[in-house]
Amino acid sequence: MPRRPCAYASLCKPGPGPIPSSKRACKVPDRSPFWSVVIPLYNKGPYIEATVASVLAQSDPDFEIVVVDDGSTDQGASLVEALPDPRIRLIRQANAGVSAARNQGIQASRGEFVAFLDGDDLYHPECLARLRALHGQFPQACVLGGREQRVAHDDMAGHRFSSLPAQLPCRIVDNLPAEFLRAGLPFSSSSVAVNRHLLASLPFAFPPGESMGEDLDLWFRLAELGPVALIDAQIAVYRVGIADSLMGSYRALELLPVWLRLEQRATEMTAASEVRRASLRLVAEMRLTLARVLVVKGMRTAAVKLWVSGWRAIVGRRWWFTVLILLSPRLAALIR
Repeated sequence: MPRRPCAYASLCKPGPGPIPSSKRACKVPDRSPFWSVVIPLYNKGPYIEATVASVLAQSDPDFEIVVVDDGSTDQGASLVEALPDPRIRLIRQANAGVSAARNQGIQASRGEFVAFLDGDDLYHPECLARLRALHGQFPQACVLGGREQRVAHDDMAGHRFSSLPAQLPCRIVDNLPAEFLRAGLPFSSSSVAVNRHLLASLPFAFPPGESMGEDLDLWFRLAELGPVALIDAQIAVYRVGIADSLMGSYRALELLPVWLRLEQRATEMTAASEVRRASLRLVAEMRLTLARVLVVKGMRTAAVKLWVSGWRAIVGRRWWFTVLILLSPRLAALIR
């Protein structure tokens, strides 16, 4: 992949190790920016100005902002259009979903790296600078990411970012499915960046027509092409609202296409590998989770089918507990 020398490379120690702070001031170049920050927008009018402002406040100013309005019915797009900064571009499209909006933003991007930010989330002021330093240290990484901080919607107004340490621990992940099994996804769709040329080489980035798990699908596919570089710091804020908790069970139901594609790619791997084994185990775990959701919803026949399809990959405590739920939900509740 073509790579411009990192302006912060001298601040990074070679090889594994901590990533130092970077607050070097520089002018916004006339050339294409290093970063394209893609923000999908759909009815986020009350939050979008704060979201864009968090990008404008970055210590690394070498960016453009591409906001893709996905047919919003509120004033969000007009608020973005009124912002005077020339680095902001607004693209309007008919409502087609978050995947289509992000894909449109990728196509319109000019930066070397595409960073993503949801329309109601926030960047830490050093988010892009720290990711750029991470790239300088691990130029072979296909994905750059950091952790997010989850903040309740009611607490966002008074939220203040804490200063990041001068040096941050960092690491390479070569097996994202195994990492997901161990501790969940180590980054979010608002704390991640990908080389634009790599995204352009894919048949599609985010799966069209999908709005649940669409980001996971892309991250797993990218991780199969190369390593993921991570910094152990909260570089973005994820807004948690009432809608998130209400959608929990439905989100699990709609994730299945993502796991089926992961399973298909794993079974097509020619050699047995740790990634293949972790992928199949992860899909089996998701089947068990979904089976338990279906039992709660009274859909026992569908739950049994999922349970049977997952038993070969994982026979453990969760598998047997799911059996118990299917046979006797009351008994399972007593011993849980």
